[in-house]
Amino acid sequence: MSTTFHMLKNEFNRVCKNQDVIYDGVYLFTNQRGLQKTALMMPPAQPASWISQYGSLTISQIGKENPNGGMNEVGLVVEQTTLWQTKYPAVDERPALGELHFIQYLLDTCATVQEALVAATTVRIDQSTSSLHYLLADRRGNQAILEFLDGRLVVYKGKLSMPIIANTVYEEAVQEIQRVDFKGWEDRDAYEQNSLDRYKIAYEALSTLAEQTPDTDFAFKVLAAARREDTVYSLVYDLNQLQIEVMTQRNQERIKIRLEDFDFSVKGPAQAANLQKLRANHERAQFENYSADFNHKAVQSFFRDPVLTSVFRWEISDDMIQFVANYPDSFIRTE
Repeated sequence: MSTTFHMLKNEFNRVCKNQDVIYDGVYLFTNQRGLQKTALMMPPAQPASWISQYGSLTISQIGKENPNGGMNEVGLVVEQTTLWQTKYPAVDERPALGELHFIQYLLDTCATVQEALVAATTVRIDQSTSSLHYLLADRRGNQAILEFLDGRLVVYKGKLSMPIIANTVYEEAVQEIQRVDFKGWEDRDAYEQNSLDRYKIAYEALSTLAEQTPDTDFAFKVLAAARREDTVYSLVYDLNQLQIEVMTQRNQERIKIRLEDFDFSVKGPAQAANLQKLRANHERAQFENYSADFNHKAVQSFFRDPVLTSVFRWEISDDMIQFVANYPDSFIRTE
């Protein structure tokens, strides 16, 4: 399910996320600039190709290049939550990529929200396994929400009254939360009620920003209020300081990761870490050089999880898991 919102007041610029899911494996990856990438697409789709212009730090439950969200080295953040009403565009002449690889594509190629909105129109999402909508924010304080409804891209941008996504169509959520005759969500099913409850928590917190001097502690208090029993991790992106603070269900101490501590040049090795094993002391030193073996463990852990397998009933061969794990090794260095 999940909840994401953007908190902005003067120099306070944070994107906040609760990841709610029944699987608690979670990993951090650095992504180098200067790599020629081609999206992992099965025929007959024409895969998108691009060169990464910016390094990034991403968080993923599925493996490298399939991020749940992330921030690049110039302060663009792309996050997502589930939206079951999503309907991605039909096949057309544009090149294709997956719904999570779409996040990596934007982080790789865009410095600002405006650039990302343009880039989003040049590709299409295909062969998806998840129905998502996206929240974007940048270091300049710009924000946008992207949804795919009835096969078309719908963009909300500018100064949004409610820069929040949970699991309700954005326009519907705004109407419900700001209703003058608000009486709760009695006409909604339990899923929608829970989504709108979390929207309301975030909206009420954002409404208080003008009256206080917010800090990261406040951001985590809001995330705590919006938590569910299946919240795997809570994180706060600091777009000004270019750092991420995150805590997990297993480990309630806050881990702080600074992008300036990593080398994103194409000549340097990418880094990786199991977030559930990180401790809040010399976090950078606990990362290791990325390897296909590390990625294989992450990919296999997800696709062989017994609960996920029983829910989604997928049948994924060992060869396919190995193929997905080795995919980042297919990139070409351009320098």
